[in-house]
Amino acid sequence: MKRYLTLALAALAFAACQHTAEPELAPGKVQVEPVITKATEVNFESGDRIGLTMTKVNDTEAYAANECLTFDGAVFTGELKWYADAYSEADVYAYYPYSAEGVPTTYVAVVDQTEGMAQADFMAASKEGVLPTLNAITMVFKHMMTKIVVNVDNQSGAAVESVVIAGSAASAALDIEAQTVTAAAETADVAAYEATAGQVWKAIIVPGTAKLQLVVTLSNGKKVTQPLAEMTLKSGGQYTINARILADNMIVSASGEIENWTDEGEIGFEGEGTTEELPVEFTEYDGYFVYDGVEYKTVALADGNTWMAENLRFIPRGRTVSSDPAEDAGIWYPAANVDKVADPALAETLGLLYDAATAFGVEEITAENAGTFEGCQGICPAGWHIPTVTEMTGLVGHSSNSALVNTSAPYYDATIKGASLAVLTEAGWPWQFASARNKTSVTGNGTYMVTNYNGIYGVMSYVIGSSLHQVKTDADGVLTNVQYHYFMPLYNATNEKVSVAYGNFLAGASVRCVKNK
Repeated sequence: MKRYLTLALAALAFAACQHTAEPELAPGKVQVEPVITKATEVNFESGDRIGLTMTKVNDTEAYAANECLTFDGAVFTGELKWYADAYSEADVYAYYPYSAEGVPTTYVAVVDQTEGMAQADFMAASKEGVLPTLNAITMVFKHMMTKIVVNVDNQSGAAVESVVIAGSAASAALDIEAQTVTAAAETADVAAYEATAGQVWKAIIVPGTAKLQLVVTLSNGKKVTQPLAEMTLKSGGQYTINARILADNMIVSASGEIENWTDEGEIGFEGEGTTEELPVEFTEYDGYFVYDGVEYKTVALADGNTWMAENLRFIPRGRTVSSDPAEDAGIWYPAANVDKVADPALAETLGLLYDAATAFGVEEITAENAGTFEGCQGICPAGWHIPTVTEMTGLVGHSSNSALVNTSAPYYDATIKGASLAVLTEAGWPWQFASARNKTSVTGNGTYMVTNYNGIYGVMSYVIGSSLHQVKTDADGVLTNVQYHYFMPLYNATNEKVSVAYGNFLAGASVRCVKNK
């Protein structure tokens, strides 16, 4: 519903004394009370400022140019006074929000409106032939931009992280007197404000002819894009887009339910929408990298390789971490505690436990593909990979397979048949006892394997390697188990070392990536 505000001139203060006062030719200060609501759908607030320009009819120069008037809760007021000639008309122009640099001639789109739309609002008002008067000057402030409202019916199973209106003009030329907006050719993507949690997003964009796109990003890492039909968006118009988000696409319709803005009809959609997987953010620095928002230490070791110096805790898009080792979830929380139960808090320091398929980034490991993952990137960041057995023995030297022992490995100690945990820690590669999820065969039951030595729980732990050891099948050729070469520590009263052993592909173990050369 439209709400109208009035422009008023405050009355002159008359002297309280008894004698006759000499009347002034001009009625005093110019004051303005606005008529319309802002884009935030509330009235002007105390402290809001407008810029006002006043030009006397037939004058070549403005009587007042870009005067700042401030809203006091009832009217806009400032230091501007009427001119002395009470019979000379003037044309008055005003705009919101005020700019101290001068009357704006250009509007630049606000591309990040996630904190609210008020910063993107722009309004203008004009009135011609105004005489100095004690009565109100009525001026109507008009919205100069276009408002988009997106109603989302989310049936995707994932949360909506952002809604973006893509393809609107990045800027526009303004004419305050004529109250016109001329869009530039360059486009921008505007991130909308979440007005109602999970349901309604709003944004203010530049009007003009545009072929918009609605882009919705989901918490599962998918970005769903739907092109909209080309149309001319009118200044002061509100357009409502109704979007139903499904697991793999988006259905868009439009309506014109308008309040406080001019109803300018519908925006239709055009063509098929698209769904894409968003890339995981990764930035590498000296001594660490940031992967999907989490920082990990890295270290260059004497074997000539750069390794992660802590366990990975990355959750692939669309996956859920399990607290139940009996569940074949592919990712589990560690259980390195006295109760031998999953503890999500431990993942912050010990990382997560993964089965081989999850670590290798595939849906399934079969007898046919089991040997194809050596050196794969898997869930490691770009430019890194799951270590091979050559890289593993090249670091610690010893392997359960005597043919793979590397006595030239820089941290190999022949007396303990492996690499000392203390020496590796000193080199910057400390072992993290994260426990393990044990499952010895395809038909076996998954359980947490948590052992204790000197008060340290989870000393039985592994780090996944990508080199195949063996594939096991039954008499009918049905897969029963696959084993890969894994790092394994020995931590007891007689030895504290890391060597290379074998791990079952359905077990849950830690991941430490190594950098590509």
